Amino acid sequence: MVKVKYVERPGLSNRERIFFLDFIKGMKITIKNFFRKTITTSYPFEKLTPPKRFRGTHAHRVKNGNEPPSFKVIEKFMDIKDGESRCVACYMCQQACPVPELFKIEAVQTPEGKKRVTRFDMNLLNCMYCGLCTEACPVDCLIMTDIYETAAYHRASCVTHMEDMTQRAIDFDRRRYNEPDRIWIDDEQRSKLWGQIKWS
Repeated sequence: MVKVKYVERPGLSNRERIFFLDFIKGMKITIKNFFRKTITTSYPFEKLTPPKRFRGTHAHRVKNGNEPPSFKVIEKFMDIKDGESRCVACYMCQQACPVPELFKIEAVQTPEGKKRVTRFDMNLLNCMYCGLCTEACPVDCLIMTDIYETAAYHRASCVTHMEDMTQRAIDFDRRRYNEPDRIWIDDEQRSKLWGQIKWS
């Protein structure tokens, strides 16, 4: 049988009762940070550009000559023209997703015997933005962009289609494809938010 040992709470001295010393000790960190400069931004009047690795709205990269070697192997079985989504309908994104119902993917076989993707919809209301689908994509087609303003008045507006994702990826790659893959765009922006880091 386990014996529970009870310890009486120490009583407060008259000095502690009169001057609220325990309360002041507890508020010390709050008071210290109250007078520091804030690191928040005045959104929507001031907007920061997220890092390249930010998990924003999804996009589909297109066939443009920058495909990974894995796409070259699968390409001969697909009917994908230049400038079109390089999706190969492998369903790996759907398999990796914790909520696979958010994907609606359809493909057909052409008379030449090749496969062509006809539908790729994502219901972003069900998305957790975990990025597992992008990690699973074998041809680096499905990516996450830096677009985070996705509010809408209707639920139907939160369903993104293949055409939308293709245009989004073209714009994202035009702006940031050659940018180094780092958390902050430059040290000036990091310093503006977090100040100078002093290494111990």
